Amino acid sequence: MSAGAYLLAAVLVGLGSGLGAVARWGLRELITRAAVARTAANGDRVRPWTTFGANLIACFLIGLVVAQFGSATGTGEFVYLLLAVGFCGGLSTLSTAAFDIVELVRHTTFSLALAYLMLSAGGGMAALWLGIVIAS
Repeated sequence: MSAGAYLLAAVLVGLGSGLGAVARWGLRELITRAAVARTAANGDRVRPWTTFGANLIACFLIGLVVAQFGSATGTGEFVYLLLAVGFCGGLSTLSTAAFDIVELVRHTTFSLALAYLMLSAGGGMAALWLGIVIAS
């Protein structure tokens, strides 16, 4: 890859990750506000599940992208960098999921935190597989 191509790749990853992070934040705000509108106490209870949803969506989308562009070169490689590395990387978040698990342990029960962890890992793998199957 030439120096210009590396620069373009870096810009695409940065642009994609910024858009993905904004999408994750927007999803969280939308769902949390809808829950709070119903009852004032629901905002904190909904928060971990918005991270869960964003992670599942990102896993599904990366499955689609990898099935279409995973081994691509040229333009396909740049699309992969923008969407898989950038957007899906910004949309998904292991650090927030880990924080949510700690908060679930602190404020609810260990069993709910463990279920969240298992659903996140298993659901993410299932969503990724589904994306690959659909795109193939």
